[in-house]
Amino acid sequence: MADMNELKNMIEEQGRAAQSFMDRYDEKFNLLERAVALQDAPGGGSGFSSSSPHSGKFFAVTIDGRKIPVLASGEKLSNHFRQGSGDSWNIGDFVRGSMGLQIQASVLERGSATVPTYISSQIIDMIRAKSRIVQAGSITIPINGPTNICRIDGDPTIYQHTEAANDISESVPVFAPISLDPKSLVALVPLSMELVSDSPNLDSALQISLAGAFASKLDTLGIATILADTSISDSSTGEDTETWAGTLAAVGSMLAADQDLPKALICGPGDFIARAGIIGDAGLWQGPPPVLKDMKDLFTSGMTDGTAVLGDFQAGFGIAVRQELRLEVVRFAKPTYASHVLVAYSRMQGYVLQPSALYIQQKTVS
Repeated sequence: MADMNELKNMIEEQGRAAQSFMDRYDEKFNLLERAVALQDAPGGGSGFSSSSPHSGKFFAVTIDGRKIPVLASGEKLSNHFRQGSGDSWNIGDFVRGSMGLQIQASVLERGSATVPTYISSQIIDMIRAKSRIVQAGSITIPINGPTNICRIDGDPTIYQHTEAANDISESVPVFAPISLDPKSLVALVPLSMELVSDSPNLDSALQISLAGAFASKLDTLGIATILADTSISDSSTGEDTETWAGTLAAVGSMLAADQDLPKALICGPGDFIARAGIIGDAGLWQGPPPVLKDMKDLFTSGMTDGTAVLGDFQAGFGIAVRQELRLEVVRFAKPTYASHVLVAYSRMQGYVLQPSALYIQQKTVS
């Protein structure tokens, strides 16, 4: 009988040990499962830069067999592509070849060409780097064709519940569909035969010139899109765009609307210089107030003085970009000048993704 009791106790002890092991295993598994589920969430510890909390990982699109994530302002599209067999291709040689001039490369297209993906992604990165609206934090959404996403026009209502009380009503976030199908941006660059044949730096000069031209147009159109969006809050009374006091008044309006402190501000060049030129009583440059010391203060000629846009551009605005960059050379487009024209076109466009993340400051309210 004693042996039976001893055996029973031994079996029960083994059962308790096994149960304890399973409990610890379940706890570790649950922690691991939760970590995996949160790894791509903002602040989820997925290894992306903490300076870019969203890090553009809202979703990804497959292009050329690669999954390309939505890119934060500081990330590069070219990091997702490698130089291939077309790595000797460059715009300068393409232009020279199209004009019938002798070039080093053995085989190049003439007349029109799609820029190789790696080189195209580098030029797109140059455009993004020069764009003020991207510098402000706007994300870049690479797409391979028309793509539908949603924008946040409203949040659900949260209720505090009392036990046994019928005090909760249905509410849903307000999502609106956005069709990303950017229109073409086109640049015409006149080139003389002498300039093309005598300029060893033609390739880099064309890349820089095209990047600046596309970035300027992208900013102009993006700002126009924001200003035309009636869902974005704006000044109800005049808030001077030339002074830091007026900017603080705009920030106060944002906080009253439950928005956060702005991460960036984009204004006209005149307003930027007016604020930068403010001198305090001690004869020192005044600068931004301490509460706005981390805010990016940017300017663009695409913005008219008297109006500024503030907010979290990473959450509020996105640039949809089609991968291909097309080039064509029209020979003797201006025959009386013996001048040729390089035509460059790509498809990119800005979209408001979350109106409540942005604010329009106006010096004068009509």
